[in-house]
Amino acid sequence: MKRMLNKRFDLNGKVTLVFLFCAAVMACADQNPKPESVKSLTQKVADWQIETFEDSGEYRALAGKAMQRFQETGKRPGKHHDLSWNMGALYAGMNEWRSIADHPEKYTAFLEMIGERNEWQLYRRPYHADDHAVGQLYLSLYEECNDSAMLQPTRQQFDSILENPRTGTLDWRARPTDAHHRWGWCDALFMAPPVWARLAKVTGDRKYLDFMDQEYHATYDLLWDKEDHLFWRDSSCFPKREANGSKLYWARGNGWVFGGLALMIPDLPRDWDGRAFYIDLFKQMAKSLVTCQREDGTWSMGLLGGVEGYPIKEASGTSFFTFGLAWGVNNGILDRATFEPIIIKAWNALTECVSEEGMLGYVQPVGVAPGDSYGEKTEVYGIGAFLVAGTEVYKLVGGEISESSVEQ
Repeated sequence: MKRMLNKRFDLNGKVTLVFLFCAAVMACADQNPKPESVKSLTQKVADWQIETFEDSGEYRALAGKAMQRFQETGKRPGKHHDLSWNMGALYAGMNEWRSIADHPEKYTAFLEMIGERNEWQLYRRPYHADDHAVGQLYLSLYEECNDSAMLQPTRQQFDSILENPRTGTLDWRARPTDAHHRWGWCDALFMAPPVWARLAKVTGDRKYLDFMDQEYHATYDLLWDKEDHLFWRDSSCFPKREANGSKLYWARGNGWVFGGLALMIPDLPRDWDGRAFYIDLFKQMAKSLVTCQREDGTWSMGLLGGVEGYPIKEASGTSFFTFGLAWGVNNGILDRATFEPIIIKAWNALTECVSEEGMLGYVQPVGVAPGDSYGEKTEVYGIGAFLVAGTEVYKLVGGEISESSVEQ
């Protein structure tokens, strides 16, 4: 079936989508999850993460320098800082999950605790997108509570950026470069733009939206591949190729972008002319992602590298893609008949990555390119991605949101 599927995708038009739909239906027959099972598993993962939060360093998958230090010292690293991008992605997932949870007050209390003990501050580097990610949580809580303490630190920092903008190149290979002071890597499109868009929404001040749009387009112009409709991780990756000769597009990097769009588009004004660009980008990515889903329902860490290049499955990229595709169907942006079988197949694959205790395994460690994953280890950002995926899949398969959840 895989050979036939690849041949069909060399063609254009409706025949491609019909064939994909038929193939996916055959693969997913009698495997459609029930809303109760989706919610139950998502809650299990959320609860496990809260219970182990302060000791989360013990469960971290390690690679690169972190693994080297562990091998040299025998000491595992502690948990990520509360305000790091790793945690920001977790909070984004927990925030979405509480919107369908039967007892959302538990998860709201956890998130409020994070903000209160860090005085609603962003992380250390004033311009770095990674250190803005936690702002997504703060502004979501501000929308509910209207507590200015939740808003002001983020607003003040972003006002400072507007008053003193960086204007250098996003090219990592250039010297000097503003690649880290602006959004010179595709992950940044998850970390910062949703915060800027939400700040524009909650304050009613268009200047934040205009800045987001300007900087997003700068990243898009550099890293978007017009042929494959996927994002390079950063400009240093342009010459890199898979073992099969295909371009190297990192799955989680594209997952950051795709998931970020699904989080951000709801905050874009419906009467804003710029909104169409983001919806069109989302649709283009969705079509490309469908063509490289593996037969097991996951996506390879290098999207075009196939099972041959990446025999081990990976959960963080797959979770972000599952989330984005389900969100697209739920919001009428993507066609249900075409995409639902793809989503169900992916969700079924993700359920196999969750341990009896509720830990999501097979999450690739922190990195900047494809690597390894480990069934017995996890990472908080992967769990955040799983929580948003479970939230949208629950809605996709007919789950109802309780009144207590809506009130939150």
